[in-house]
Amino acid sequence: MRKIFTNRLLLSTLVLFIITFGCELYIRVLVESPIKSFATVRIAISSLAIALLWSYIFHFFKIGIQRFFNIIYVLVVTIGLFTEMCLYSFIGFFMGLGNASQGTKVTSYINDVLHSVPGNYYWLFAFLAFGLIYFIFIERLIMKRRKYFKFNNKAVKVLVKILPLFVVAGLFGVHYATVRSEKLQDPLQLDPNYAVWLYPKNSNMSVNNFGVIMYLYSDTVSIMKNVTEEDVAYLYTFEEIQLVPEEEVVEPDYKREIDDTAWKTLDENTSDATLKKLNNYFMNRNISQKNEMTGIFEGKNVIIMLLESVNEIAILNEKDFPTLYKMYHEGISFTNNFSPRNNCSTGNNEMTVMTSLFTINNTCTANSYTKNIYPEAYMSMFKEIGYSTSAYHDYTQHYYYRATYLPHMGAQKYYGVTDLGMSYNEVYAEWPSDKTMFQQAKEKYMTNTPFAVYFAGVTTHQTYYEPSEFGDKYTYLWKDTDYPTNLKRYLSKMKEVDLALEELLKELEEEGILEDTVIALFGDHYPYGLSDSNINTYLKANGAKYTVNHNSTTNHDVDRTPMLIYNSGLKEGIVVEDYTTIIDLLPTLLNMFNVNYDPRLYMGTDVFSKSHVSRAYFVDGSWQDENASYYAPSSKLTYFEGKEQYSTNMLKSINQEINTRQSMSASAIRSNYFKYLGEGLEKYKVKPTTVEPTPAQTEEE
Repeated sequence: MRKIFTNRLLLSTLVLFIITFGCELYIRVLVESPIKSFATVRIAISSLAIALLWSYIFHFFKIGIQRFFNIIYVLVVTIGLFTEMCLYSFIGFFMGLGNASQGTKVTSYINDVLHSVPGNYYWLFAFLAFGLIYFIFIERLIMKRRKYFKFNNKAVKVLVKILPLFVVAGLFGVHYATVRSEKLQDPLQLDPNYAVWLYPKNSNMSVNNFGVIMYLYSDTVSIMKNVTEEDVAYLYTFEEIQLVPEEEVVEPDYKREIDDTAWKTLDENTSDATLKKLNNYFMNRNISQKNEMTGIFEGKNVIIMLLESVNEIAILNEKDFPTLYKMYHEGISFTNNFSPRNNCSTGNNEMTVMTSLFTINNTCTANSYTKNIYPEAYMSMFKEIGYSTSAYHDYTQHYYYRATYLPHMGAQKYYGVTDLGMSYNEVYAEWPSDKTMFQQAKEKYMTNTPFAVYFAGVTTHQTYYEPSEFGDKYTYLWKDTDYPTNLKRYLSKMKEVDLALEELLKELEEEGILEDTVIALFGDHYPYGLSDSNINTYLKANGAKYTVNHNSTTNHDVDRTPMLIYNSGLKEGIVVEDYTTIIDLLPTLLNMFNVNYDPRLYMGTDVFSKSHVSRAYFVDGSWQDENASYYAPSSKLTYFEGKEQYSTNMLKSINQEINTRQSMSASAIRSNYFKYLGEGLEKYKVKPTTVEPTPAQTEEE
């Protein structure tokens, strides 16, 4: 063998393979992916192919040049994979090219990222140390003792030069064959591996099956080729799963009648295959019926507010946050609510609440599709029935283009931080006060009743590791606790938000419209800048029934966030124990306001309807309910103690349902479907006919 492969090529390949596969294998351990699986073998094959190809290319250069590029390889691979793991720990997903712009903004609070990363992640740098020590020191010693072999036979010389290429081609060929094989994936994984390869919309599933490096490769290629859901739809062959549905008995007073005449006419006059497919899907979805909660808030004002970086810390202790505690426990509280993490959590979750759609995970959806129109969105629906609509945010458009996309969701006016006359600081440690936002905004909407308003708060945004005005303002309240400083800073910012909501209630009361106003609050995601131990310190001290783990594959409790609907006119609090996510908020509100809406156009469900399924769905295809938690990237199912187990058919049915809803939602967003539908229904709607009175009727009048 030494006459076929030179030591230089062989040793370089071996060392680079150990580093590449070693990092990938350790990442599988960190994210709890199964080690004893064919995916691990596939990753080993690709790691060897990459190492051999790199070594082959640079072994033609002088050894000093090869050594330089090998060191570059080691640095890029180890630091790159560590960075990906930091992002995974921080937001719950690996980040690809589609969200690179958002990823670069994380550097502004890198201190928070590094502090929140578990300590065992840093062991990835052991592979960096090994690579540097080998190529800087050990390789030099080996090369001094190296023996040179001369091949006089030309055929052998050619073979030595081209054989590695055949090996590389063979390795990638085997890798490709395993990707195409349907037998080499879990039966509960409904996304074919080849579809995940061509269009890695689910980065976690892609990493589980192919490793981080090959995920980044496939993601880059898919973006360069502009691959979409529709391009891989032919690979999905869902089997027909027969389940006996529960019969829904609808009382006559609760019947929701919808006339599809205009929709059918629109479909008949549509030739675009994607639009026709979407018409067929939405038209045949279930229509959730009215219920005892229908219309209880009809005619009242409504305010929806995004609570930045707020999880259930906010509603556990009445002494710490009395206003939030009051609103949660005296209003309608959703005790098993989740805000799913994704690659663009605040922007995508904001859009989910505004439209009740699943966003496209590998992009900041609203930013990427700013020309889309959403006539079914929150403010659009209320504007349609005569409400004054407006939206407010106490920061700039550095992250999200709200001034563009919120008007397309129905906001007649949008006010950013400068429009509100508020000062702000470019330094990320300083964020404006939500209390000031309410004070500056009240004159712009309170006198225009009825109103439908949206607020996106910002005060509780990280960083918590740097001093800031609101991060340090109220820390004295927790001086007698053993909470770490960064947790106290977070709680201090939360205190400012609680005071802001107190200010809002006071303003509404002074205006005489508190009882006539409904306030819905939701958290966009848990506080990313806090580590598990920080969050758990507060949860344990305040009687929470759970603790969190960023990277758990057995539950999604880290994504638990408060969601509430408050109105001072409610006689008593209402507790909703069903499992929900923020996607259910809009259809629930539309029903309670008795807005004439079509439930089929919303991917969430009115939680008070009999159609609502008590199950929280997550962006990567995972889900959690009373019985179990399913982690889609590795098809891992964990049953809770003493709970019933699902049949294989039921599990496939659940997975198929979420897969279909997510893909149809993505297709609708890409095709600007709701603009097409809104304009089409208006064009073909049945016009009321005018009947000329008969002479007899005229005489009678």
